[in-house]
Amino acid sequence: MRILQPLPPLEVPTQKTIERIVRFLKREFKKRKKTRAILGISGGLDSAVTAIFCKKAGLDLYPVLLPYGKHFSRDLSDAKKLLKFLKIDKKKIIKIDISPLVNFQIKSIGRKIKLDKIARGNIIARQRMIILYALSNQLGGLVVGTGNLSEYLLGYFTLHGDGAWDINPLARLFKTQIFELAKFLGVPKEIISKKSTAGLWPGQTDEGELGFSYQDADPILYFSIIKKIPKEKLARIYHLNKNLMEKVLKRVKETEYKRQAIKTIDKQHTRSHK
Repeated sequence: MRILQPLPPLEVPTQKTIERIVRFLKREFKKRKKTRAILGISGGLDSAVTAIFCKKAGLDLYPVLLPYGKHFSRDLSDAKKLLKFLKIDKKKIIKIDISPLVNFQIKSIGRKIKLDKIARGNIIARQRMIILYALSNQLGGLVVGTGNLSEYLLGYFTLHGDGAWDINPLARLFKTQIFELAKFLGVPKEIISKKSTAGLWPGQTDEGELGFSYQDADPILYFSIIKKIPKEKLARIYHLNKNLMEKVLKRVKETEYKRQAIKTIDKQHTRSHK
């Protein structure tokens, strides 16, 4: 998986940032001899910004709408508004209601395993990715991810779900940067202004689940994880809230397993003894 180098959250994205990301997409698609971009469109900020980047890079964009249930009608409406704003060819827009697929899985698995809200939400996220990769296989394209650096460091993603992709132009941008970038790119205001959500159950929001905002978390993540400044020094020099800092860094530590490479047995331990 290819990603860009990190940018500090306090750095406001500019035209140079946009040009850099567009070059990245063009270069990587050319390197892999691909032109088709398979992108899940949620009606949220990250997928909106990613779609604009794909268009600016001249990629053959295939937007995929994967609604679940009737509770997310606004997200679907916002997704359609975005595609109209981008003047996407209707023939390339793919919409699949995943409700029957997800409900069948939840019912079948639930007979043997107790599924809580998180487990059910993960099934939704993974079902969406199954479809995106099926389309990628059919069309010979690349699945473009929409996750950002804030979500990655906080472990706020589903392994093998929204955390799976072939290429991701936002992977080294903090969420607060993406908000600024969205304004710069002209993303519709209704998408910028609404609360961030993974769309896995009614009323879910990122801030509600995490217990803090991206505006509060991003500086802590940048200075502590990227710049590796000790938390004691951070609290003293940058006057960061110590309790908030503990909460954010605890989340980072608890989700470390999501960011580790897949482990395999050491080669030397697989050799036959003679």
